[in-house]
Amino acid sequence: MIALAVCALLATSAPAAPPANKTQSLRDCINTAPGPGGIARCEKLEQTRLQQRIEDLARAIRTRLDNRQRLAFDRSQQAWQTFFDSELAMLDISGAARRDGLGKSLKIGAVTALYESREQQLRAHLHNLSQGAASERPSE
Repeated sequence: MIALAVCALLATSAPAAPPANKTQSLRDCINTAPGPGGIARCEKLEQTRLQQRIEDLARAIRTRLDNRQRLAFDRSQQAWQTFFDSELAMLDISGAARRDGLGKSLKIGAVTALYESREQQLRAHLHNLSQGAASERPSE
């Protein structure tokens, strides 16, 4: 979050840049963003990309599970959503308590970090499931 604040401060003097494209990394987008509003747009684009990736990973995981395992995965998904919603509420509370007024600006980066964390968790689950399937194949 501190890095986002530093980027926001540095970007306020940056020249206007073209809007970020879908293939541009978050870091590249932030480096060329025209000020705090541009940084927020970069974060929102990244969040949208991560949400789609999370949905894709969840679908891929579900296809590898039997019905009993899917129930466990669905409970995990619901628990993560509850956690996410609670974290959003805490970000609002803790951000509002900041005397420097940066709470709202820092929240967007914290939300991106939550999505990044979930994507990483799901990638690990999918990798593990893929390894299990590979090890269950008979050797030739």
